[in-house]
Amino acid sequence: MGSAKGFVAWGVCLVVLMVPFLIFVSVGWPANPDDCTNIVNHVQVVPLVDGVPDVDHPDSCYCEAFDPAQVDTGAAGIRQPVNTLSNLYAIASSLVLVFLIRRDRESGVVKNVFYYTESWVPEVWVFAVMFLGLGSMWFHASLSGTVSWFDSMSMYVFAAFLPVYTVRRRFNIGVFFYCAYAVLVIVFTMVGRILHKVDLISMKLIATLIGVYFLTEIGVKIVDMVKLGGPSPWWDRVKAGWEDGWVKRALLYWGIGVACFGFATMFQILSQTGGPMCWKDSWFQPHGLLWHTLAGAMAVMVYLYWRELPDEDVRVS
Repeated sequence: MGSAKGFVAWGVCLVVLMVPFLIFVSVGWPANPDDCTNIVNHVQVVPLVDGVPDVDHPDSCYCEAFDPAQVDTGAAGIRQPVNTLSNLYAIASSLVLVFLIRRDRESGVVKNVFYYTESWVPEVWVFAVMFLGLGSMWFHASLSGTVSWFDSMSMYVFAAFLPVYTVRRRFNIGVFFYCAYAVLVIVFTMVGRILHKVDLISMKLIATLIGVYFLTEIGVKIVDMVKLGGPSPWWDRVKAGWEDGWVKRALLYWGIGVACFGFATMFQILSQTGGPMCWKDSWFQPHGLLWHTLAGAMAVMVYLYWRELPDEDVRVS
């Protein structure tokens, strides 16, 4: 299939994620209101603040207003249009990655696994980036508890890739890469479903995966130092990479990616229901237009960072 397989994989993933979504939009969603709607026995229970019903914030579904009756009956359509449609960024960002990966594969240069035509690891990342957005669409379009777990799962699919691929950069672990990745996604998805009533559990689980990723990055650096004979030879190699330019580019992309994630998280927090950037009836929904799109930008930056980093057999041999 060669370098064109990225486009095939992208198209298959798009069909698998979007066709069922469009069918639900057309015929209706499962009538099972998500906990964030505060709909119990067909009635939206308005929370009390200092003993007074908070009618301005009757739910906790990331700010954007919706019709509780449509959620309760599983009507066709989209509940939160801005938070839903803003996730379409993922189609474009994942397609950009496909083009970049194809270019690298055809360059004749081999730095790491993203350049290997025979590897499916790049296609897994393309799927993770696409699913990060389109999985969120299922939640915001339906606000149904039956499918809302897709949103959390999409974040686990994305975040679990980070530490597993970091290990893959230094060890050719073969099929173990896919096994470890699948186990992480399944375990975190199941834990999230079991503990879904715990406050912000999905964000706490994502933070755990991000923490594991940072620890893995540190571990990789330590492995490099040991194999090169200590901190001094490792630092000499870093300085040589800096002079060659690839270390500068890698740090730049990584820094921009971290900044995108930091700002995305900030907007996600500020735009929570009742937050200072929550304007429930406005077309400008920071949760969708800033949290979602900045997460997509981060995904592209992370790839640009990875593509600069040679595998172990290239750099530490």
